[in-house]
Amino acid sequence: MPKYHYLAKTKEGKALRDVEDVGSKEELIAKLKARGLFIVSIEEKIKAGDSLGSSAVKRKKRSSVKIDDLCMLARNLSITLSSGITLLRSLEILSAQTESSKLEKILKECMEKVQGGLSLSEATAKYPKIFFSLWQVILEVGEVSGNLPFVLDKLASYLETKLEFQRKIKNALVYPIILTIAAILAVGVFFKVILPTFTKIFDELEIELPFITQVLFDASEFVEKNFLFIVVGTFLFFTAFSFWKKRPESKKILDGLSLKLPVVGSFVIASCLENFTSIMYILLDSGLPLVSTLEIAARGVSNFYLKKPLTIVKEKVREGSSLSAELSKLPIMPSLLVELTRVGEETGTMPEIFRKITIYYRKELATRIERFVAAFEPILIMVMGVVIGVMVLAIFLPLFQMTTLG
Repeated sequence: MPKYHYLAKTKEGKALRDVEDVGSKEELIAKLKARGLFIVSIEEKIKAGDSLGSSAVKRKKRSSVKIDDLCMLARNLSITLSSGITLLRSLEILSAQTESSKLEKILKECMEKVQGGLSLSEATAKYPKIFFSLWQVILEVGEVSGNLPFVLDKLASYLETKLEFQRKIKNALVYPIILTIAAILAVGVFFKVILPTFTKIFDELEIELPFITQVLFDASEFVEKNFLFIVVGTFLFFTAFSFWKKRPESKKILDGLSLKLPVVGSFVIASCLENFTSIMYILLDSGLPLVSTLEIAARGVSNFYLKKPLTIVKEKVREGSSLSAELSKLPIMPSLLVELTRVGEETGTMPEIFRKITIYYRKELATRIERFVAAFEPILIMVMGVVIGVMVLAIFLPLFQMTTLG
């Protein structure tokens, strides 16, 4: 009868290591689950050369960790654990399957930490830049409740929905971005190549240029003489700006400015509310208490001026106030969200209410993007028409003068 070494944990988090003589691994899994233990690993002595990946085809992996990788990790980890595969074996399999070399390295380090007695949530907490706060809370909830596959499935669904929504936004913005770049390139070529040619022609003819033509030619001459300076200056400006905006003080300024902009402000608020409600739904549905959920959800809001009042709401709820009453005090909070939250409190269906609110805001954001794209295209085409019309007029005015004089 084969011997199996196992590592398991009690509901209180105490680690248990032992050896069992059983007929099969499945029998040992059933035996440990009947005792109410959470299985971390089960290992049988294997022959040399039988380890995972000994004959696997090596693929070139990228160094970055994308949200796609985290989606796949959460989904596949949920599947392997619910299928009875141990945690360590699941991490071993998924580390080999991931397309990110960085994530593969992190998962292998997490395996070592779990073998050393840490829980999965404690192991992943060592990598906050990869496994953000929502991961930590979900894993802790799953470990305490003994239903890690279920909460990982919730996390995977959340990440997949988020990823799909981001893809829709990017796809909607592709055409306007291409159109804008084409317009900028067209104007650049006109200033750099076409106008200097007409400047030489009119200089040779020694005719007096109209005001609009003279202004345009002066601008063209400036661009031609300082082209390299303009390109380098633009590059340095955006580089300096990218470093500046990472500072906490700079982020506060940009967050405040984004809320004041006419079109951008409403979009930022809707985006932050969608993020807030979606995190509220997934955590409440996973069994996390309301105060702890509010703390994580507030941290998930990116805008400082929206995050701060939500943090205050959390403290008021901790002191005994109702969530709907505190949300109603915030000027930025829509009445629909407040009223639906009140309904959720009264009926005890908070997770379901926040799920519906999340769906509403996702549709709202998608509609805003579609309207923006629909309005942006004709506006940009009209602006391009005006700019090109002015340029053409500036070139042909001197020619009309020559024809009249002639």
